[in-house]
Amino acid sequence: MKKIITTGKGGVGKTTLVATLARLLVNDGYRVLVIDTDPSMNLAMSLGVPYSMLTTLADNKAAIRDRLGVSGNEDDRQGHAHEVDDDSLEDVISTYTVLTGDKIRVMVMGTIPYGGAGCICSSIALVKLIIERLEKRMPYLDFIIVDSQAGPEVLGRGLAADYDYNLVVTEATPKSLEVARHVMKLARDIGVKKQLVIVNKVEDGADIKATLKEMSQDFKDIYPVCYDRMVVEADKQSRLIMDFYPDSPAICDIRLIKEAIER
Repeated sequence: MKKIITTGKGGVGKTTLVATLARLLVNDGYRVLVIDTDPSMNLAMSLGVPYSMLTTLADNKAAIRDRLGVSGNEDDRQGHAHEVDDDSLEDVISTYTVLTGDKIRVMVMGTIPYGGAGCICSSIALVKLIIERLEKRMPYLDFIIVDSQAGPEVLGRGLAADYDYNLVVTEATPKSLEVARHVMKLARDIGVKKQLVIVNKVEDGADIKATLKEMSQDFKDIYPVCYDRMVVEADKQSRLIMDFYPDSPAICDIRLIKEAIER
């Protein structure tokens, strides 16, 4: 099972990338779980799942931790861990995921329920716990892909420690590339095995040159995804790009990313 996280500045296209990548993978027969850890919660909708069909992890954190055999501090997981049986884990997965029409399993962490509610640290810790349990008890998944919130916080919480890939999504702008460099540094700190830089909305070769200039000279794993008007039109019509325009140039570019993470 490969564990993948997508990171980067807000608005660069992480969610569209995760949704399209997941659909390409399941079309090739892989079993895929995607987890939305962005409090904005757009991933499910990007896969055609109405929010009303979802029960988020944040809705029942204490109950889930208890079902998974963990008690104690919910932010730092300083507590007692007990053995958890497969039925308990299956129960959590079946309760807190939705299976899309093309067989992508979708889990949503949840949002901040009201002003002054505090940070999402405990929710991120819960996602980390669930992925650890899945890796030990349900290794039949081929890919787990985490769509992270904007910025570096999720890496600061160690969610992606020892993951196989960090897909760093960026635009070729100074602000976006600055965030990209930061998340790459944090990912190296926590032992992510490989990082791919996805330069989204590329309009010409100058965008790639700008990205290369900001990266170390020997960094080769850069994947451009072209600016594609059809992606914008699909979003405006609340349709999935793979349904709206399956021969989209952007999908062709994302297919190369899929092939990279399959290796």
